[in-house]
Amino acid sequence: MVSKIDNIGIHIKKLRKLQQRTLQDVAESCGFTKSLLSKIERGRIVPPVATLVKIASALNTNISALIADGNDMDCIFIPADQDESHQVLTESGYSILPLAVEFKQKRMQPFIFTARPEEINDKIHSHLGEEFIYVLEGTLEFQVGSRVYTLHTGDSIFFNSIVEHRIVGIPTDHVKYLDIFN
Repeated sequence: MVSKIDNIGIHIKKLRKLQQRTLQDVAESCGFTKSLLSKIERGRIVPPVATLVKIASALNTNISALIADGNDMDCIFIPADQDESHQVLTESGYSILPLAVEFKQKRMQPFIFTARPEEINDKIHSHLGEEFIYVLEGTLEFQVGSRVYTLHTGDSIFFNSIVEHRIVGIPTDHVKYLDIFN
């Protein structure tokens, strides 16, 4: 079951205050409004991953530090029947399940995304780094730049994530995919 966790905003605010930075300062670093950051910090909205990437970058951390508490570890085992309490429903209509949240200083950010065609409202994303998507179930139509790729179960795509990208469509009843970026 998908649960909307509100501790993302708490963690963002905590990190921002520890760095003695204002809402305005961090929002400007991210390229969005103070109002949006305030809504995120208060748990009124759960932003899409691209927004979390920008916030994490502005705060000199990674998404895992924004999502969950935990001690930094050298190795994380994630069983197939993992606890899904860290799963987040975004305003873009898909749920994300961050993997290895306890490993805070990782360079890669792995997530399992689940989306249904009637729920998706994906906007164009662009952020520093590279991204790798591997479709676990279903079919995903994904746009990178001006080109649209149709990915079926077992297909993958790797791209420079500064290039604008987004989900265009989901031709099946749902899609579940692994997304790893840095």
